[in-house]
Amino acid sequence: MKLNIRNKLAGFAALLIFAPLALSALAFVIIVSGTIDGNARRDVEKDARLADRILRSRQQTLREVAQATAQSVAAENLIDSAAPPTGASSASGNPAQVAQQSQASGQQKLNQLIKQRVESSGVDFIAILNTKGQALARNAGGGEGSFGDNPLFIKAKNAAESNQPDALLRAQVAGAVNETPDLLKALGLAEQFNKNVTAQVGLTIEAIAPVASGNRALGYVVAGQLVNNAPQDENRPLTALTREVKQTLYRDLQEVAVSLVLAKDRKVISASDPKALGLAIQSELAADKPTAVSNNLLGGSYKTAFAPIKAPDDVTIIGYVGVGVRESYFSQVFNTTLLIIAIVTGVSLVLGIGAAFFLAQRLTSPILQLTEAANRISLGELDEPIAVATGDEIGELGESLERMRISLKQAIERLRSRR
Repeated sequence: MKLNIRNKLAGFAALLIFAPLALSALAFVIIVSGTIDGNARRDVEKDARLADRILRSRQQTLREVAQATAQSVAAENLIDSAAPPTGASSASGNPAQVAQQSQASGQQKLNQLIKQRVESSGVDFIAILNTKGQALARNAGGGEGSFGDNPLFIKAKNAAESNQPDALLRAQVAGAVNETPDLLKALGLAEQFNKNVTAQVGLTIEAIAPVASGNRALGYVVAGQLVNNAPQDENRPLTALTREVKQTLYRDLQEVAVSLVLAKDRKVISASDPKALGLAIQSELAADKPTAVSNNLLGGSYKTAFAPIKAPDDVTIIGYVGVGVRESYFSQVFNTTLLIIAIVTGVSLVLGIGAAFFLAQRLTSPILQLTEAANRISLGELDEPIAVATGDEIGELGESLERMRISLKQAIERLRSRR
C-alpha cells in the first residue's frame, strides 16, 4: 500500500513535469531548426551580394589602373610616337628611316610603361588601343588583337565622341566582358584560359580609359584580368577574385567555404578550391538577386548563392559570382544546439523527478506514521504518543488519533481500577 501510494504520487508528479518539458523541448527544436536554416539562407545570400560588391570594387581598381596608365601615356605623347609611320618627310636624312626610328623609340617607351604598370598593379594585361580599338602595344602575346567589337570599348568610344562637356570622364568605364579565345591568345592568356577547364569564351574584368589630348581621345588604355582558371596565388599584387572573396568573407571558415565564378552555362570557371573547376551547378539561378539553394560540390552538399554578372549593357547575364558553405557546418551548429537542449532537458527532468520523489516521500511519510500508530492501537499499545505535526489535514488526523489513543488508554485504566 505505502509503496503504491508513493509511487503513484511520484509518477503522477513526474508525468506533470515530463509532458510539458518534452513538448517545450520539441517545439524549441523545431523553432531552432527553422531559425538556423533561415539564418543560413540569409547569410549565404548576403555573402553572395558581398561577393558581387567585391567584384565591383575590383572593377574600380582596374579603372584606376587604366586611368593612371592613360595619364602617363598622354603626358609623354606615346600614342603618336608609337603609331606606325605615315610617310611624313624630314628636313634631313631619310624620311622613312627617321619615322621608323621614332616609332621604334616610342614603341619601346610604351612597352616599358605597360610592363611597369602590369608588374606594379598585378593585372593580367594592359593594351594601348587606337581610336578604332586596334592594339598598338600590349604587355604580352602577339599577332593581331582588336577590341573594336568589345562592348566596353564601344561604350567608352561612344561616350568620348558624344560632344558632352564630361565626355572624356564618361569614357572611363569598367565592367565584365566575354572575350574570344583568339583575343586572349593575342594577349598572352591562352595558357591560363585552357589550363583546367576550357570554355567557349573567357570572362574578363576590364576597365577602359581614354588617352586625352585636350577634349578629344587619341586612343584608349584597357586593363583587365582573366577570371577563367585564375591562379590562387596569395603573393600576386592583385589576387584572383575568388581568393579575395573567400579571404574577405570566410577567413575563419576556410575548410567549409568556397568561392566560385560561373560561366553563363553555370559551369565553374574559377574557384578558390581548384577541385571545383569544371563542375556544373544543377540548380536554376535567379537573374535578379542571389537566392540560396543546395548544390553538390567537392563531395558534399553546399548551401550556395550566386549574384549575376552582367555585360556592359547591364541586361545580358554573362556569368555568376557566388559562394558556398558546407551544409554540415550549419548541421553542426544545429547539433550543438540540440545537444544543449537535450542536456538542459535531461537535467531538468532528473531534477524534476527527484523533486517529485522527494515530495512524494514527504507527503506519504506522515501517512505511514499514522498507519503504524493505528496498528499499535489495534494491538493495545497505547503508551507511545502519536506526534504528526504537518499543519494540514493529515496533521489534524494525527491529532484525532492521538485523542483517541488517550481516551482508550484512560478507559482501559478505569476498567482496571474497578477490578
